[in-house]
Amino acid sequence: MKNISIKLQLTIWYTLTIFIICFVLFISFFYITKKSLISETDRSLLHHASEVAYNIGLNTNTVFDSQTQEILDVSKAQIPGILITVTDIVGHDIKNQEDGTFQNLASISLKENKEVFINQSVNGSNLRLIAYPIKRGETVIGTIVMGHPVDIFQNALNQLRNLAFLLILFLILPSILFGYLLASNATYPLLNLSKKMQRITTENLSERVEIPSKSSETFQLVESFNNLLNTINESFNREKEFIGEAAHEIKTPLTIIKSNAEVTLSKERTQKEYEASLTQVLTYTEELSKSVSGLIDLAWSRTKDIQKHFKRVNLSFALKEVCDNARYLCENKGLSLKCSIEDDLFVTGKEEKLSQVFYNLLDNAVKYTTEGGNIIIELSKKGDLAVVKVFDSGVGIDKKELETIFDRFYRSEGNKNIKGHGLGLSIASSIIKAHNGTIEAESERNKGTIFTVTLPLSS
Repeated sequence: MKNISIKLQLTIWYTLTIFIICFVLFISFFYITKKSLISETDRSLLHHASEVAYNIGLNTNTVFDSQTQEILDVSKAQIPGILITVTDIVGHDIKNQEDGTFQNLASISLKENKEVFINQSVNGSNLRLIAYPIKRGETVIGTIVMGHPVDIFQNALNQLRNLAFLLILFLILPSILFGYLLASNATYPLLNLSKKMQRITTENLSERVEIPSKSSETFQLVESFNNLLNTINESFNREKEFIGEAAHEIKTPLTIIKSNAEVTLSKERTQKEYEASLTQVLTYTEELSKSVSGLIDLAWSRTKDIQKHFKRVNLSFALKEVCDNARYLCENKGLSLKCSIEDDLFVTGKEEKLSQVFYNLLDNAVKYTTEGGNIIIELSKKGDLAVVKVFDSGVGIDKKELETIFDRFYRSEGNKNIKGHGLGLSIASSIIKAHNGTIEAESERNKGTIFTVTLPLSS
């Protein structure tokens, strides 16, 4: 039923439900009625059979004397249509008929010393028969076999069954129509909601579907849809801002390179002038290359299923290499670098990307720490996490800026004179998130900064 509309599915289920309910009710009614009629017939037969057996046992010498016949005649007169006969203890009946049915039934009753009921066809009539022991005192002297026609109530049951089937067939069409109306009424809010949703496109992502009352079944659906729209709209706006910022970051050095080339080519230049121009072109080309590399790294961190390509990484070894490579940067600026690395801590990920994160953090620490300052990098184990901390005694970051330092192209208001493309921390955050980790910053202006990175340890 995957390709069937919800409305049609509801109609089918409603019709089937009505049909099954009617069918079960009919079967139950038919069965109860039949059992009730049979039970009432058995009760009547038992009452009359016990009464006749008592009279025969009390008033006759043998089951075949004349008084027995008189008792039977009186009983037949009182109960029209009843079949009644008497057998002795060996199964011979009063009329000396060789009827195997009576003999078999009588023998069962004699053997079990109690009444026995069966359904049997006798001379073309369907009868409910009872065999009841005849006793004189405690001695069984024979049985009375009594039968009552059941054709009448069998015919009534058959007619009831046929009528019920006709009634069920008659109800199918109204059930379908009524089910369709109910399904239409039930799905109308969804169809109406669907039309409203279809009107929202990338051109009007700020629009929202009106939220119904909390008692409405569509409340959660509309609320979830609006929340999804909020997320999409925010993401869409961020992407637009990112594209604009990226275009600006790329356009600026390209414009400078182009202008420089045009000015240089406008007339003859000396060798020194050419060298100066080419040096400037090279500087801005490197800046442009870093921006493009940063954008590629951001795109990588958002690639679908990147974790499929992750491997087991010795984070301790990777951090030691980062420290060794960053040491000469610190020495050139007169900074102290201390590395405290716990051995043999492994994580799952991409080693070069993780190394890039920590190199970016150390590079930032070097940039924003003045001569004579200190930088510390620590790696330790905390539960099932590897915790990396990068401390510096640099200029720090205002608390109000801490929430935005991981945004793309972020540049601190007080440090815009320091070179950089503003993607380093954003790239670091994206890479760490891609590794199911976290990155946080603590800082105060002129009191240094602490970056804390946590990564799940590899089992």
